[in-house]
Amino acid sequence: MKQPDHESREHHAEMPPSALPALDKCPCYLPSGTVGAAAKRGTKLHEQLEEILTDRRLRKSLTRKDPSK
Repeated sequence: MKQPDHESREHHAEMPPSALPALDKCPCYLPSGTVGAAAKRGTKLHEQLEEILTDRRLRKSLTRKDPSK
């Protein structure tokens, strides 16, 4: 897997998707900026999924032609 380009996701720093539940409860919520273990794991999973969805060769290798196998 190639190294992710975090700079292309700078909008996440301002308003990460994980902040939406807190914003629903309090519209004035501001993220603390602390990156915990769950956030690191979520970022890793996000990057892996993004790699699968954008890499045709990888996606093709994961797609089965015969669903019975």
